[in-house]
Amino acid sequence: MADELVLDGQPGDAYAVLADHPASKSPGFRHRLAQLSLSVGDYSAALHCLETLRSQYDSDVAVDHDYAFALMCLGRLDDAAVAAAAAQEKHGRNPSLQLLQGRLAMLAGDLTHAVAMLGALGAEHPADAQVQGVLALALFDNDELGRAQLHANAAVALQAHQHEALLVLGSLALRSEPAVALGYFQRAADTHPGSGRALSGLGQSQMLQGGMPDAERTLQQAARAMPEHLGTWHALAWSQLLQGNVVAAQASFEQSLAVDRNFGDTHGGLALVHALQGRRHEAEEALKRAFRLDPRSMTAQYAQVVLRSGRGEALLAQQGLASLLSSAGVEAGMPIPAFSDALMRILTGRAKPSR
Repeated sequence: MADELVLDGQPGDAYAVLADHPASKSPGFRHRLAQLSLSVGDYSAALHCLETLRSQYDSDVAVDHDYAFALMCLGRLDDAAVAAAAAQEKHGRNPSLQLLQGRLAMLAGDLTHAVAMLGALGAEHPADAQVQGVLALALFDNDELGRAQLHANAAVALQAHQHEALLVLGSLALRSEPAVALGYFQRAADTHPGSGRALSGLGQSQMLQGGMPDAERTLQQAARAMPEHLGTWHALAWSQLLQGNVVAAQASFEQSLAVDRNFGDTHGGLALVHALQGRRHEAEEALKRAFRLDPRSMTAQYAQVVLRSGRGEALLAQQGLASLLSSAGVEAGMPIPAFSDALMRILTGRAKPSR
């Protein structure tokens, strides 16, 4: 029954079934509980369970893999790499461990190595949905979008709820079909409620569909799940700004600044909120920093619109905003022409933010 619930995308219900089972203290059941903890995003509980199993029994390759995987999910990448290498030495060449090492290479930013490693693994295992899905995500992150879509489609054909494939398909659809993207990200979040990437994509899809309060709530969850992801903080800030909540938007841009002080769009975002609050000097200073770091910063260009409007340069402000809205396209976390009326009112001061 638990396996059927997992296949139906209900890992939380599956966990409850197993936790209440009379044999829940046996090694096999405890390992399954750890796996379901991983699925629902309770990585600390999974790690504790796996550490206990490893201390009491001679662990097999599946337990050793999941132990390293839990460390990876907790952000302990060096420990995960050591555990994965030890498992490889203990158990020999194993597809699940090779897949894990590919994931670790992705997280380390070595996408070329990850794509090569996962590509070879995918060629060996064309019917393995997880291998195809993780390969699709590596290709997507490496800007090989055509190949990413092919492997993602193959993965969901093999397993409808394959997580990484859903992330890829959602991200690809977000640019032109946000309603379709929302469906993919919702499925990904349903099966992996702790997935920051699924939640971030879902929140951005909700924003592009005009559901700002829902988008804000979802993006707040995403930011808690992956607090160092700049794109999520920016998407959250825009969802708040488009509701007129400049104070909350400023706090989100400041969280982004705490992660990386050298990202031009963050300084542009702060310039924008300062300008909307009438703090012209701070806005101008932040604008200079933004353009110094990124001469093409979109948020800085929006800030320019507000500053020009404040100087009485209404025509220049309107022309600048019209140009931005026509060229921005659909970009994750950024406003698009669908928001033009709200942006025109907020950025040119005809509707003062209420909060």
